This record gives sequence, C-alpha cells and structure tokens, in this order.
Amino acid sequence: MDQSNTGKGYEFSQEENMVLLGLSKDLTRLGIAILVAGILLVLYLVVSFIDPVSVLQVSDARHTALSVLDYAVWGLISLLVIYMSATIIKLAIPVKMIATTSGLDIPYLMGFLKHLSTLSRVSFASLIVICVLMAFSLAMLILVF
Repeated sequence: MDQSNTGKGYEFSQEENMVLLGLSKDLTRLGIAILVAGILLVLYLVVSFIDPVSVLQVSDARHTALSVLDYAVWGLISLLVIYMSATIIKLAIPVKMIATTSGLDIPYLMGFLKHLSTLSRVSFASLIVICVLMAFSLAMLILVF
C-alpha cells in the first residue's frame, strides 16, 4: 500500500484490487442466487395457486379468503427477497469501480461503505418483516387445515 504523490489520492495495489474484484464477483453471485430463489418462490406460488385440486380442497373447506391472503403474504415475501437480491447486486458496483479505476479509490470505497450500511439496515428490516409474515402464514395454515 503506497500513497500516491500525484494529488489524486490513495490508490490500492494490484493485489488489493484483485481482492476487491473477487468481493465484487462474490456479491454479484450472491445477489443472483437470492434473485433466483425469489423467482422460484414466485413460480411456486403461481403454480400452486393455479392447481385446481388445491383450489377445490380449499373451496370445499370454505377457506378461500384465507388461502388468497396466504398467497398474498408469500407473494410479498417473494418481492422482499427479490428486492434484497437487487440491492446486493447493486452493492457490487462500487467495489468493482475501486478495483478498475484509478485516483478515486477512497470516494468509491466510501460509497461502498455507505451502500453497505444501507443494505445492512434494509436487510435486517426485510428479514424481520419476512419472519413476521412467515409466522402469520403459519398461523393461517393452522386455521385453514
């Protein structure tokens, strides 16, 4: 780590840039994996809602409203998961910029830390909401069946 005397500011070394590029790729992969999980959850909900056998069973039990509410809760959970994946993918951008640009490492690093702080708060709140929604869905499952 050497300080640049050109007035541009601190510049990370080649090895440090490689670590940052690896982090950027890992964040992108993590975001994509979470996105796939969210999309699969949405597809599961659509397929299970369209299944006529399950709709008839719920209708016979006279709990259609609870079933629709439960699907809405899981749809909201899916949207939260997809939103979290997008924020993680977005988080990878400033890390990549640190490694691929010169002269702006510290501003990009500070941008990354700002986004990381936001992501931490949003993820924590989203996971709390997801847990509450899942507990609500479990309670509805007990009521329906």
